[in-house]
Amino acid sequence: MISFGPFTLVANERLLLRQGVPVDLGARAFDILATLAARPNEVVSKKDLLAHVWPDVTVEEGSLRFHMANLRKALGDGKDGARYIATLAGRGYCFVAPISRSGSRNDVHSEVAASYHANLPSRLIRMVGRADDAIALSTQLIAARFVTIVGTGGVGKTTVAVAVGHDVIEVFAGAVHFIDLGALSDPSLVATTVASTLGLSPQSDDAISELIAYLAGGRTLLILDTCEHVIDAAADLATRIFADTPQTHILATSREPLLVEGENVYKLAPLAYPPDDPELTVSVAQGFPASQLFVE
Repeated sequence: MISFGPFTLVANERLLLRQGVPVDLGARAFDILATLAARPNEVVSKKDLLAHVWPDVTVEEGSLRFHMANLRKALGDGKDGARYIATLAGRGYCFVAPISRSGSRNDVHSEVAASYHANLPSRLIRMVGRADDAIALSTQLIAARFVTIVGTGGVGKTTVAVAVGHDVIEVFAGAVHFIDLGALSDPSLVATTVASTLGLSPQSDDAISELIAYLAGGRTLLILDTCEHVIDAAADLATRIFADTPQTHILATSREPLLVEGENVYKLAPLAYPPDDPELTVSVAQGFPASQLFVE
């Protein structure tokens, strides 16, 4: 356990607390923090960070910058004099906050740890026009176990999936795992990416079988996000997990259905928008969800 400022980091439980309250931190941002905090006052190169955080995937530095920005925002880095992570141009990053280590965390309520194994991205403070979709999907997911949210690019599939994950997190006692497949270019890495997100290191070439053995141990929700460009591999993985682990629920997002046994398709329509009417008033137009989202 590592403590710094108002924060406590429990790396083996993927838990970050701020004064005892769980901090909603994405999986990649958490991995970046854990890597840097384990090596305080040491410069960690971008290459090393990419290798630790994306061990089985080749990604661009832009992904690292994106998740680093999210991490700094979650920590409040730079606000009110707080300083945790320094950027060294051309070299990498360094964790600069004073830390203390301990081997136990008896002061942390056990229920908090038990309920926060999820790696969900933060829920939007306000989700425009999708509350009914989230409610319907949560109900369908619990009952049917395997649902794919299908819709055009940019329609809000990921936003809704994350909201559903937060809505049902207590049902799964925190065992909700968000897997972003969008950065993958090689379909053969789908299974190892899922395993890596769950904290597994496959010991054989059959990562799916190892995943199934792991998932057989309890109730879990897997959110497979952005499946369309690796759809065959994602479909094969989802089929085997659904068939062989009856306590695992799967929520996928894709521009097209996976077309496999057990899948229930939820079509996410575009937000309602104002008609092309010259008599339309501003007040009426602002009542449509698409207008509200555009204004925000």
